[in-house]
Amino acid sequence: MDAPDSIATLQQIAERNQVWSRMAAKYGVENPVPPWKTSLDGLCDALDKAACGPEVLTFKERRDEEDALSATVYADLPYPENQLMALAHSLVARGVIDEAELQQRLTAIRARLEA
Repeated sequence: MDAPDSIATLQQIAERNQVWSRMAAKYGVENPVPPWKTSLDGLCDALDKAACGPEVLTFKERRDEEDALSATVYADLPYPENQLMALAHSLVARGVIDEAELQQRLTAIRARLEA
């Protein structure tokens, strides 16, 4: 991946600063680990072991991109939010998921959470 281009959907999420520590405190949750962290770890493990072609990240590419994006584009977010955003960024940048589909999925998730 060359210089990281901004992805509007992800930038909006980062700007909202809805990080787990703040959300957990707001809703009285004591678990310091976000509920989505296990799914993130599983997805990273699956990508690391997959041989899906150049559009999907190798382990080294994923970690290098995660480090670069976490230190630049998503530097204001804490871990593991910056890891999640870096992975989403890499997958959108590589065309694994397009930004419109990402936005649709996020909208559906938000609707379920607010129901």
